[in-house]
Amino acid sequence: MRITADHLLSALEPLPFPARLSLTARTAHGLAGSEQLAPLLADLDARGPYERRLAALAAFAAQDAGFLAARLADPDPVVAGYALRAARVLPVPDEAVEAAYDDAPAALRHRLARLLASGGRTALAERLVVRRRAEWGDAEAARLLPACSTPFVAEHLPALAHAVGGWTKLARRHPGPVLDHAEASLAERTRGKQREEWWRLHAATVAVLAPLRPERVLTLLERYGPHSLPPVLNGGLGPLATTDAERVVRWITSPDRREQRYEPMPRPGVLRRLVRAEPASLPALGRHWLHRDDHFAALLKAMAPGRRPAFLDAVTADGVRREPALAVLDLLPRERRWAEVRRAAAEATGENWWADDLDTLGHGPFEEARSVLAAIRRPDAADRAVAWPLLVAAAARDGGRDTVTEVLTEAGRLRNDHDPVRAAALRALAAVHPRLFGSDDAALLDRIAVDALEARDCSIDTRTAVRTLAARVLAEYATDGASALRPWALRTLERITARAGAPDFGPLHRILRRGQEHQVFAALRPWLEAAAGRADFRLLLGLADALGPRARLIPELQDMLATALERGDDDTFEAAAAQWLAAPATRDERVAEIVAREASAVVLPSVRRVLARRRTDLLDVLLADAPPYGRFLVPGAGRPLPNLGDSDRWLPRQQQAAARLAGQAAADASLPLDDRAAAIRAAAPVPELGRALAMRFKDDGETVVAEAALAALPWTDRPHQALPVLLEQAGGDRARVAVYAAERAARFTAPSELALQLGPLLTGERSAKVTSRKEAVRLAARFLPPEQAVTLLARAFHAPDRHPDVRSAVVRALPPLLGMPEAWDLLRDAAHDDAPAVLEALLHVTPWELGEAHRAPYAALVDAAYDACLASADGFAGYGALQAVGVWTRFAPRLADRLSRTVCDLGSRTHWQYAAWVLCGLAVSDLPHPVGGAAPGSMFHGAVAGLMAALHEPEGGCDALEHRDLPALQRLRTLVSLGSHESVPPELLAALVGQLAPEPLLTAERAELLGRMVDRASEPAALLGRLQDLADALEGAGVTVAAQTAVRLRASWIRPAPSQDTGAVLAAADRLARDRGAATGLLALALVTATGGSLGWPEEWRSLLRLLRRHAQPDVRHEAYRTVTESE
Repeated sequence: MRITADHLLSALEPLPFPARLSLTARTAHGLAGSEQLAPLLADLDARGPYERRLAALAAFAAQDAGFLAARLADPDPVVAGYALRAARVLPVPDEAVEAAYDDAPAALRHRLARLLASGGRTALAERLVVRRRAEWGDAEAARLLPACSTPFVAEHLPALAHAVGGWTKLARRHPGPVLDHAEASLAERTRGKQREEWWRLHAATVAVLAPLRPERVLTLLERYGPHSLPPVLNGGLGPLATTDAERVVRWITSPDRREQRYEPMPRPGVLRRLVRAEPASLPALGRHWLHRDDHFAALLKAMAPGRRPAFLDAVTADGVRREPALAVLDLLPRERRWAEVRRAAAEATGENWWADDLDTLGHGPFEEARSVLAAIRRPDAADRAVAWPLLVAAAARDGGRDTVTEVLTEAGRLRNDHDPVRAAALRALAAVHPRLFGSDDAALLDRIAVDALEARDCSIDTRTAVRTLAARVLAEYATDGASALRPWALRTLERITARAGAPDFGPLHRILRRGQEHQVFAALRPWLEAAAGRADFRLLLGLADALGPRARLIPELQDMLATALERGDDDTFEAAAAQWLAAPATRDERVAEIVAREASAVVLPSVRRVLARRRTDLLDVLLADAPPYGRFLVPGAGRPLPNLGDSDRWLPRQQQAAARLAGQAAADASLPLDDRAAAIRAAAPVPELGRALAMRFKDDGETVVAEAALAALPWTDRPHQALPVLLEQAGGDRARVAVYAAERAARFTAPSELALQLGPLLTGERSAKVTSRKEAVRLAARFLPPEQAVTLLARAFHAPDRHPDVRSAVVRALPPLLGMPEAWDLLRDAAHDDAPAVLEALLHVTPWELGEAHRAPYAALVDAAYDACLASADGFAGYGALQAVGVWTRFAPRLADRLSRTVCDLGSRTHWQYAAWVLCGLAVSDLPHPVGGAAPGSMFHGAVAGLMAALHEPEGGCDALEHRDLPALQRLRTLVSLGSHESVPPELLAALVGQLAPEPLLTAERAELLGRMVDRASEPAALLGRLQDLADALEGAGVTVAAQTAVRLRASWIRPAPSQDTGAVLAAADRLARDRGAATGLLALALVTATGGSLGWPEEWRSLLRLLRRHAQPDVRHEAYRTVTESE
């Protein structure tokens, strides 16, 4: 029999969605190669969206590559989706894929790029990279790189890297070239903010590279690593630890990394790998984390218990300020734990909080921790709430059932206590392993649970703790019919149900071992059947909810759910239906049984969901003209609609019915405005009809409804058709919604049409708000070919009103379009603009937004705009402008000279301080001479020299005049302080110290720089030499300067010193302390205070302090007596 489109559609009409797909595919597969296939496909394709999608499915099933190749660019996303799938598995020619790119909207270009990335068309991808780059610019070409060969990517990535948007996919395909680019990119960024920003943006990419090229990623971290690992990369340290644990530990503990307040903790798997590798520096990692209890405990936990004491000893071998053992007592073997507790008890001074001391005692033998038992009788309820968990934990830690029984006996006193105390005690009991409870404890547990649940002030916290305790006991003893604990747990759960009205078993599916759910059900079955006999199914539903997916594996439980549907009340029916339909294998048949039993059940959310997605043949019950009134939908009540996002699975008549009902809801003035707007938004995905509904209400008198309709238009099945409608609103009050909705519509609009629609908006031919014009600028730059985009942007930039916001939007949109000469003309015009917004937009472009070839020319534009930018910047905005200038100095060193001249220009008092801060940042960066550093000939050296010369000239040295005082000296002090930069290269400090030596007015500043050069990790002779240089510099500066320098030195050394560094510091401090000068004495005191205090004041450092208290200089003696080694 000849199969026609009408025959096929008639056969599909009564079937549910999965069966329709299956029948269509089988029919088409049977017709493959026959003469009937082409007419069938042509007939279906000439009809509506439903039939066209069937045609695409049939062509795919029949492997008709020609039919689908012609539809790669189809505006229907489902039809195009079948065509794209065919291009992956069928012989669709490259020419068809390449032709689909012609005038393709952005959404289709993305889908085609994913098609090429799926593999098999490398030659086409490489050919398209060249073509698309010429026609569309770097971003379009970069999107195709994952589909290319590795040599091709290595060749083209340097020129396209700035435009790559999907680094992770590219890294998976081509890790080598991506790592090459990462190294080059980090090398050209200065230390600090620029590199930190790179790591923030590319951490996910490096995490992808870690298992592929671990050695190179480690090298990248060592050379250019961030101060703190981003979370995604912190989770990817595992492959690096496997490759070279020693290097990972060295990097984590490196002194070159600035310590973060919140350092992310490596995952347990990473720590286990580090521990298994046993790197020599592992104790150093322990010392590094001593002041981070969580980190140190996690590291210790990753070790086998037998290794922990030796590791703890290795960490503390050289002395530490804070004893770590007490923070990790739970992780130590019993004998070592008891020894540490006894040592702490012997050394206790009574200064700690009583609970901390009891907690420590609770980690020892229970017989030695009887004071914890006494604490539960303290008069303050808050104290008792603290003491009970300590007591329970101590008993559980002891491990004896007799001890636990003793604590349970004591818990009888909770009956008359406050609820917070009971809740704390019960939470602690719930944390005890159920194996520590014996059958004889059932009566004690029963008394505790009954007392808690019957208490007048029983809270949700208490009920949760009792439930957790009972559930854990039930999971442990579910198979032990002889134990009294299983009946106790069941009775307790029943009591909770009686008290709260709903059973709460907790997440049993996460507690029970595999297969144990059957045993739990068997144990509970008598209770379940007894409750079912009373038509009470709460326990059943609670159990099904607690078992989660495991409930589907118990046939008897499923049968009981069916019984609940028959005999339960309305709430029971709804809950049982949701549970009964949870199993995917049976939900199609079961939902039909539910609807047959009660037609109004179609309004229940769980039923509606299955009908909308699977049993579409039953959907007519919900969508019929007459609502399915009954048990769950009373006459007059509003009828809920199924999820219209699934409407592409429905028959056309069902789509029409749903759209009709949505339209009725949207037009119903008796409904709240939000409900009417929600109906319009929900109907948007319905093919053809969703758009018609949104168009119907786009001019509604109610603002909420009208704006909802406009916002829904680009979410219909033809978003490109919405663009003209949305842009018509660009000049009215609806622009706030319509213009931003136009962004999605533009993604689906062909570039030729998009250019026609945006043109009048950009040129001012169509009246539009400034916000609308700015958005049109962004849409043109993003979705049009560069040549068209730049032409339109030029017209917008030179529009008659020359609005500065529009021009600034144009400038900000130009970076991806710099392959066009006209774009540079616009930027040159912007560089000579007088509008602050335009100049700000010009400056806020960063070098890494541009291709390598465009960076130097753009830096020249920044240079040309320098004076105008400073003139237009007010207040602190000038700092932002000058910071942006500083970023470009790598590509235009003359900009650094501009900054230097701004600092030295005594005729201007507006931006010199900001320029000095930026110049300091350039000097301490790793930029090459003359931009970086302070060597002779550098920009920084020149600024310092110029100001030092100006000190002795009338303009720069004016002394306490009416409106000015020592301008050159003020600027010098700002400049040579090097701002807040912590990591300053020693050679820069040395050069600056030498340059300042001839100027006595800068003695204090020079001394501070010398203090920053002191490194306590130096050899003793070198350290003493640095300190002596510092003392010499301070001799003529006065005691005040010496004291201030000593304070700064002490503050910079406040962190504990590694033990191997203290010998040199001790020797230097001793030498300085015995000198009779005030400066040397104060420096010695700074060393003693900082290092001695960090080490806990050993005798040798206390001896030096006593020596300084007898110093010849009174200022030294005074400060020494102000320092104490122990507070009273």
